[in-house]
Amino acid sequence: MDSATQLTIESHSVLKKQNDLIHGFVASESKKVQILMLIVVLLVISFLLDISIGPGNFPLSTIIDVLWDKASHGVQLEVIVWDYRMPIAVTAVIVGAMLGVAGALMQTLLNNPLAEPFTLGVSSAASFGAALAIVFGVGFSANIGSLLVTLNAFVFSLGTCGLLLLLMRLKGVGTQTTILFGIAIFFAFNALLAIMQYGASETELQRIVFWMLGSLTRASWTQILLGISLLFVVIPFCMMRTWQLTALRLGEESALSMGINIARLRVEILICISLLAATGVAFVGTIGFVGLVGPHISRLLVGENQRYFIPLSALLGALMLSVTSIVSKSITPGIIYPIGIITALIGVPVFLAIILKHSKEQSV
Repeated sequence: MDSATQLTIESHSVLKKQNDLIHGFVASESKKVQILMLIVVLLVISFLLDISIGPGNFPLSTIIDVLWDKASHGVQLEVIVWDYRMPIAVTAVIVGAMLGVAGALMQTLLNNPLAEPFTLGVSSAASFGAALAIVFGVGFSANIGSLLVTLNAFVFSLGTCGLLLLLMRLKGVGTQTTILFGIAIFFAFNALLAIMQYGASETELQRIVFWMLGSLTRASWTQILLGISLLFVVIPFCMMRTWQLTALRLGEESALSMGINIARLRVEILICISLLAATGVAFVGTIGFVGLVGPHISRLLVGENQRYFIPLSALLGALMLSVTSIVSKSITPGIIYPIGIITALIGVPVFLAIILKHSKEQSV
């Protein structure tokens, strides 16, 4: 075999490998898009079921008619669907998306699959802020009536995220130290909350416990508009930094070698996390494990590519809370259980599974 023939064969072999790689990449990208579309379809179905299920069940076809034409089945059904059930169903989707994205970004930023707003003390800080408003009427703004509890929860959760941000900017402080600091915050605010509960009256204690368990019944169109506006700002902002976040998952040294300003990226992303987590918790109360389970499943489905990981985490968080809303109304007819209880029952086994998997990976 002469050298020209051998060179031709080698060239064909290289081209074949390149084509195989290209086809493999296209197939992988197509599969990820299909997964996103499937979750969107499941979310739409869950959303419609959430509206149709409740005291006085109505056929799904009737609900769709009312959604298309408010007055198609009378004023009573219009009020039930649009004034009561619709805000709750929409809030479940929005808050679920917020917590899903917040958890995904926090896990990426801290390079730890156990990181999320609930486990790092953001939710417990919000609960303490709410309890402070309920028991003492103490807040950061006067004359706001029923909004005092929500505002206090927002300020305390945002302040906790701010503490985590300041800690991350200190020289020599790594991600593990930040996680340990977040766990310390979690226990500290839980202790303060226990003190508040111990000294509260029966009525105040009932309100605190109800808020801590998480509920969608406080949903309103004002909250929905605020939540949608926040998502439309934060998610595109983060999507413009997906390649930087993906590089960060490869390690800080790799990210620095690519010219990424890690300190600036952390500040930007933690601000986004703070806004999402604080707003979500302030709207519905303490909801745990949505920001843990959603990103974990997303990582299993599409890997670490943030271009798919972030939107899928948002969709899975929204789907999880929407399904939880359905379950909360379906366990006992006529009773709506707090969604925080159900998310905890779902999240604890997943949390333990992640811990075991993480421990095995470190021991190898």
